[in-house]
Amino acid sequence: MITIRLLGGAKKAVGRPAVELDKAVASVSDILKFLQGISSQPRLLEPNNLIVAVNGTDSAAINGLATEVRDGDTVTILTVVHGG
Repeated sequence: MITIRLLGGAKKAVGRPAVELDKAVASVSDILKFLQGISSQPRLLEPNNLIVAVNGTDSAAINGLATEVRDGDTVTILTVVHGG
């Protein structure tokens, strides 16, 4: 089971602070597609608007959207806030 913690706009989009994904292995891209499928506001979950951490490490520093997440891992997703 993969634990997905949602913060900020990601939490708002899905409507809860965390979800579980019952897969042994999934890519960050697969996880985002899963979340968009259960979201009331899928546009908030576009990859360019998110920071995705796998076990506390930014997935962009690992392998980006192709980063593999395994059973027992925790993914934390936070929307990037832009302002002016």
